[in-house]
Amino acid sequence: KGAAEGTVASVMDYSPTNIASPGVKQGLYYTTTIGPYDYWAIEYGYKPAAGDEKAELAKIASRSAEPGLDYATDEDTRGAADSDPLVNRFDMSKDPLEFVKRQQQIAKELWPKVIERSVDNGQGYQKARQAFGMLFNEYWRSLQFVARFPGGIYMHRDHKGDANGRTPHKLVEPAKQREAMKLIAESAFQFNFDALPPDTFNFLAASRWSHWGLRESRRLYYSPHTTVSLVQDQILFQLLASTTLVRLYDGELKVAPDADAYTMAEHIRLVVESIFTEWREAPKPGNYSNRKSYVNSFRRNLQRSAVKELAAIVQLPFGDTPEDARTLSRFHLSELDKQITTLLTAKDLNLDDYTKSHLLDCQERIQKVLKANLIIQTIN
Repeated sequence: KGAAEGTVASVMDYSPTNIASPGVKQGLYYTTTIGPYDYWAIEYGYKPAAGDEKAELAKIASRSAEPGLDYATDEDTRGAADSDPLVNRFDMSKDPLEFVKRQQQIAKELWPKVIERSVDNGQGYQKARQAFGMLFNEYWRSLQFVARFPGGIYMHRDHKGDANGRTPHKLVEPAKQREAMKLIAESAFQFNFDALPPDTFNFLAASRWSHWGLRESRRLYYSPHTTVSLVQDQILFQLLASTTLVRLYDGELKVAPDADAYTMAEHIRLVVESIFTEWREAPKPGNYSNRKSYVNSFRRNLQRSAVKELAAIVQLPFGDTPEDARTLSRFHLSELDKQITTLLTAKDLNLDDYTKSHLLDCQERIQKVLKANLIIQTIN
């Protein structure tokens, strides 16, 4: 079917290499023919019109709601600024969430094998770093598609009177938004290199080759913490961006009062619960060490970033961030402050230095935000 109809709606789409998951039959790696949108565009531009040309063109254009004829521009793919999670560059599915799960599975399957498969005897290990980077980037790039679902709005360009015409805007289904948040919590916020042999990072050699189009490595060694923090922060920014929060807040008014809705309050709560799980759960007694910490290093970095984001919403709300987002963020910071105290004073719990200092530092930051004076500017 793919050979006859193509694997994408148009050859002008940004389509990645189509690689099947392990154990799944491989289909076409790339589309081999033009897609339904291409045929539609060619028909509109070149079909001979017998009689009323304007009416004939309107008839062709009225098919925009048919499967495969949706379209969008580059400007619709900029992340937090744009609302439709189905409009992405280099995704490969009608269901981006399923596509992301597939890409993650492939990346995790190949991570432990990257050195063996990318470097032959007699070669340097620079290729291992390139191959690892490609897998790492694909894992996280696909998760950024998922981060567009919370607060998402499907955009349609149908005209009034089109057959099966749709509204210009439609909120992403609440169940889809919750599914996206669950995937982010499990794959982005709980991320760890568990399946990777620890010495893998010691084989990721940098190249000093400098040429146009190539970025020279700033470090000869590979920094897992730096790279993971960078991509986690990007996803966190998407989830708490003012544009995302405004769409969620306004979305509550765009459905019937008795209909299910994914609210801004639920969204902020899910973000907090997924990032600060170790703080919220009942203390787990035991003796923890700096090699086996209560809160691991990736989670500590993520939690610090989340405290900063919530604090920024409370103190310096950006753009048109709703005031209710500020009060909700303040509420959650207050709850986190209490949860830290519970952990620090728990019996039979000997925290490692990393976790204890992390909690104390976060608590001090939170308390300063909660005690800060709020200056309200008025218009004379």
